[in-house]
Amino acid sequence: MTLAAALAAAAALSATAAKAGPTLDRIIKEKKMVVGVAPWNRFVLLNPKTGEYEGFIADDIRNFEQMTGIKVQFVNTTWSGLVAGLQAGQWDVVMSGLGATPERATAVAFTDPIGYLSSTAMVRADSPVQNFEDLDKAGNVVSVVTGTAAQQFAQRRFKNAKVTPLADTAAAVLEVMQGRSTAYIGDSVSNALRAEERPTELRNVRFAPDKTEWTTMNHAVRYADLDLMVFLNTYVRAMQLRGWYRSLADKWKLPPELAIGPR
Repeated sequence: MTLAAALAAAAALSATAAKAGPTLDRIIKEKKMVVGVAPWNRFVLLNPKTGEYEGFIADDIRNFEQMTGIKVQFVNTTWSGLVAGLQAGQWDVVMSGLGATPERATAVAFTDPIGYLSSTAMVRADSPVQNFEDLDKAGNVVSVVTGTAAQQFAQRRFKNAKVTPLADTAAAVLEVMQGRSTAYIGDSVSNALRAEERPTELRNVRFAPDKTEWTTMNHAVRYADLDLMVFLNTYVRAMQLRGWYRSLADKWKLPPELAIGPR
């Protein structure tokens, strides 16, 4: 092959590689992206009075809209329905802080993290549970929300307590408050907020570093749309460098660990 032919072939390959796939091409042309979200207090939750989504993730999405000119359409679903809806083409991206895990990575591709969470236990204020060992005993029941990283953590780590998956957080926490579950396993940030809001009823139990697991908060796309992931990562990385996620954590009175992760 001559040098000229080699250069022409390289140019053709580069042009082909740079071409956006059908999903990203449509998003850019229509200036519209459909996003699947699941209710999460202080992160992405629909305010019934205003009809607007509010929270850390909702603010980040609006910032994305302003910077790119792409309008985001929210579609509300359940945590267990996020991945299935993405694969079925009901939305282009999951933007609900879905944790990147090896199990989920077999189904979807994840962007860089926008936040970090660890697993903790929510117990009744009068509960004798003080640590992981107190909880992982025969006869104890821990409730989790189906489809969450907390469910995967609980099913991996608890060897003696019974793990009970439920449809949503409200139902899982209610099981604890009414004494049917010993604890609700959730993320460190949400559990800390619930304990602050109901100090006479609930208590957040943190686990020792070797007993908990950290997860990341990520956006997710189909593997067929890896170019869309690159596009989203460009935004995420720029915002990380600008300290945007730390400022959002401060605005929504969320713990600093959300933006910086384990140290």
